[in-house]
Amino acid sequence: MLPRTVHPYPNKVTWGAGTFSLGRRVTLTVGSDVNPDVIEMMKETWRQFTLGAVTLEVTRDVRQSGSQFALAPANQSFNEPPKREPKATYALSVDASGAAATATDATGVRHAWFTLLQLLQAENSVNGGLGFTLAHVEIQDWPALQFRGLHLCVFPETTPLMIEKAIRLAAFFKFTHVVLEFWGMLRLEALKELAWPQAWNKEQAGGLVKIARGMGLEVVPMFNGWGHATGSRIRHGRHVVLDQNPQLAALFEPDGWTWCLTNPRAQAIIRSVCNELIEFAGPGKFFHMGCDEAYSHATCDRCRQTDRVQLFADHINQLAGHLEKRGRRAIMWGDPLLERAKWSSDYRANGTPSLPTHETIGRISRRIVIADWQYNIPKGDIATLAHFRKHGFETLGCSWNVLGNIRTQAKAITANTSLGLLMTTWHHLAQSIPTLAFVAAAAWSENQAALDMKQASNDLSLTATATLLRKLVPAGGKFESAGWNSFEMPVHVF
Repeated sequence: MLPRTVHPYPNKVTWGAGTFSLGRRVTLTVGSDVNPDVIEMMKETWRQFTLGAVTLEVTRDVRQSGSQFALAPANQSFNEPPKREPKATYALSVDASGAAATATDATGVRHAWFTLLQLLQAENSVNGGLGFTLAHVEIQDWPALQFRGLHLCVFPETTPLMIEKAIRLAAFFKFTHVVLEFWGMLRLEALKELAWPQAWNKEQAGGLVKIARGMGLEVVPMFNGWGHATGSRIRHGRHVVLDQNPQLAALFEPDGWTWCLTNPRAQAIIRSVCNELIEFAGPGKFFHMGCDEAYSHATCDRCRQTDRVQLFADHINQLAGHLEKRGRRAIMWGDPLLERAKWSSDYRANGTPSLPTHETIGRISRRIVIADWQYNIPKGDIATLAHFRKHGFETLGCSWNVLGNIRTQAKAITANTSLGLLMTTWHHLAQSIPTLAFVAAAAWSENQAALDMKQASNDLSLTATATLLRKLVPAGGKFESAGWNSFEMPVHVF
């Protein structure tokens, strides 16, 4: 028999034989340390997952200290929370009298709650209406990786609804961070031409930040501080700034792809944007400053007169230092620090004799976290993680949407004591959403060998994802709001 569908599957679980049937009303008793924001999230998600059929009454018991909760039929005493094993970040139990959980902190409470909601199963009640049951179970659970992040890009074609679906689902699957990268799609005071006319304002984008934070995710703002200065992908030839105001050409290298690092105004704009995004994202520990795929570094007449390697190192260190003063630790992509000639073609390494940025690896701050994106390694080790670790850096292993690579990343991150995993989505958000369950399991599960068994099958992950999305972000009966694609049968142009 296939395992019950829970994403990510708990690290230690014992299923019982019975079920607990919820009535029309239940009482949720929370401990004194459960903060109001978490309680509001619990109330909202309860309405979504029980479809309004089971009324939740919330009480706080000041005698119960700590991060814990208990769920019982109305007018019945709450259960004692289960004992949490030393390693566990939360413990959850369900028996004939109800459910109870205890956790290390607010994050653990959220995770216990998200697991509980996945155990709810609909049934016809004795009165003919909709009822729900919970399977008897004992769970002790903890994450294998501490940083479990999702990188989301907002392109002109990206809808707020799709970003909301990805955010809510990632939080529900116990991710910890969401990186938001606006490709010319957020209006900024630092320079109005950094946004297309149809770009989101901060109030609209801020609603998504509020959702992320309310679901327990830390928002990591991102801005490309070197390459990708066009705010657009290279393959279609757009430039968010220069297509609106060609007179700003001096801010960039002659081809427009990278910022001109010897231009004081360019440096000031980059820092102003970072300040603006930090304020926009709210409290957090990290800032992603990009720095990948910079093909045209220091090609203008002024930059050519400099030590190009040192120019890059100084820029990286000064920008990271600027972020540090504002309470944010810098993250940067790792490809410019890898020499292409020393790595096989499977690896992304962009240091070359004509662009020797790999020579800066010994010159930049070890406070910078290296996001090592290696998408073409489906098995074995990811040697670049060990390479960066040998040079004294903390790292994030970065996957895309290939299951073999995701599993390989998780194993390599553990083996190399990396900070964690960052799943990227780029322009394939629709294809990446149904992969989130597998990424969550890879980042959470201590027993990687059992990962396939726990996930059961890709098809079951898809159906579970769809079921959860229907509750987290209801479609309201609209085709275009349902699922994770705007079409059912793609149109092929020949």
